Amino acid sequence: MKIIRILNTNAVVSVDSHGRELIITGPGIGYKKRKGENLNPELADKTYYLESPDDSKRLQEVVKEISEEYLEIASRVVEAARNKNLQVRDSLYVTLTDHINSAVDRYREGIALKNMMKIEIRKFYPEEYKIGLKAIEWIREQAGEDLGEDEAAFIAMHIVSAEMKSGSSADVNKITELINAILQIVRMHFKVEFNEKSVSYERFLVHLKFFAARMFDDMLYQDGMEDIFSVLVKQNEYVYSGVRKIAVFIEKQYEYKLTIDEKLYLLIHIKRVLDEQSD
Repeated sequence: MKIIRILNTNAVVSVDSHGRELIITGPGIGYKKRKGENLNPELADKTYYLESPDDSKRLQEVVKEISEEYLEIASRVVEAARNKNLQVRDSLYVTLTDHINSAVDRYREGIALKNMMKIEIRKFYPEEYKIGLKAIEWIREQAGEDLGEDEAAFIAMHIVSAEMKSGSSADVNKITELINAILQIVRMHFKVEFNEKSVSYERFLVHLKFFAARMFDDMLYQDGMEDIFSVLVKQNEYVYSGVRKIAVFIEKQYEYKLTIDEKLYLLIHIKRVLDEQSD
């Protein structure tokens, strides 16, 4: 394999037999090397391939300026997320490598950022948060700095962003705030405390995450279930009163009108939660 680009002393770019660009890292792999020279396979430690050429180019730019040890941590996060069946995009390599570098630099300058959404992130995205905590361990092992649980929540937010279509961290905040608001409406309207370990609550939470993501991505959900909706509303007027309150709140706050299908699924999930509470 030949070197087609040198990023730094410990990182180069090569191509495989299919013509795909690979980022290859290893101690001294780029030291005193030039474009076109053969790659020393004995120095290769890690190989990264990103499907999107744009993401690959962005990552190469990041690695030029940042220690490849942070890319390795980001890679472990990506692997851990995918092992948990989280559908994260390759862009996480880019955003997280850059973020970890900035977070460590800030910490060493005595600047520790508070994550105002930490409690909600830990509550609504438990798998992502657990991976964030693991990342903090890996950063401590690699860089000797303990960035703490607030930073674990920031890393979790990057993971959540990489699961979403738009990939915006701002969207994670908006989604989390909307989920919080809906849960609060249900809690107050029905005077109920959630059993957060129950199956019905977990399913409700998953539904709210996907609903909120679709809403902020302007993806209407319609499946033609008007007949079923009418029957269930008649059978569950009390439950639907809460759905109506949520719909009014969302239309007023976000100028988004819930479809019949979205109302139907809210009704079903809220009914399950309430039924479980009454058992």
